[in-house]
Amino acid sequence: MMESVTLQCPAKLNLYLKVLAREETGYHQIETLFQRLDLEDTLTVSHAESGVAFECSTDAGEEGQWDIGPPEENTVVRAARSFLEEAGISSGVSVRLTKRIPAGTGLGGASSDAAGALLAMNRLFGEPVGGAALLEIGGRVGADVPFFLTGATLAWAWGRGGRVLPIRPLPPRPIVVVVPSTRISTAQAYAALSQALHLPRPPERLPGPDPLSWDEVSRVQWNDFEGVAFPEAPGLQRIREDLERGGAFIARMTGSGSALFGVFDAQDTAESAAHGFAGREDVDHVMITATASSPA
Repeated sequence: MMESVTLQCPAKLNLYLKVLAREETGYHQIETLFQRLDLEDTLTVSHAESGVAFECSTDAGEEGQWDIGPPEENTVVRAARSFLEEAGISSGVSVRLTKRIPAGTGLGGASSDAAGALLAMNRLFGEPVGGAALLEIGGRVGADVPFFLTGATLAWAWGRGGRVLPIRPLPPRPIVVVVPSTRISTAQAYAALSQALHLPRPPERLPGPDPLSWDEVSRVQWNDFEGVAFPEAPGLQRIREDLERGGAFIARMTGSGSALFGVFDAQDTAESAAHGFAGREDVDHVMITATASSPA
């Protein structure tokens, strides 16, 4: 029996994101294009006598960027407990997480970590849970978790985010991620968007298996949440415009915010753009990473 399993848990971007409907349950129906990043957390799961022991740290040196809240509310803990219950396992696990993906930014770190916990625990205990059941557990934990469970690099997703269609990866491109000092509550963002939009509305980009090019993505790029976030926090729009001025051919907010990203053709251009955000009061953190180019 394995003593422990270590996995890398990647971040994501929403290259395209539209909200289509609000359910009576309060959940929202969306259509989105997910892109996996090379920015990753590291998660290790090992055996324990009972329950779920959880430890989180960062090697990044800026604790505030990685504040994940109380352990009992963490997606990793919730996913681990759901897995033990689903698999009928009476023993427990110890989970150690090293954060590099800033929390609460729309980069998907919490969902990716939850997916990593499910995959690592399944491997640790000898694959007692099938793929469909893992997806069901993941969907209950968070809307973005199923995307990370698929291991896809690029994928359309719709519904609550749990219906995922992987498509051929795009060529890798350098990415500048800017984490602003302004943070956005996901719940408040969805509530504001529900008020601003006439819901329900039909999908505009029906997901299909056809490959995409970066030129095509640049033409369809979109994020509904910018429409409610930018008027409330004008600094976010300035950051996006500065990414465009710095040479990004795609510049958007990811998820419900508040991180913004720019996709660049060249590494030196990306580095120059990132340098332009150094020392700004409206920016907490800047990272240079890249789009992943092959399945996990």
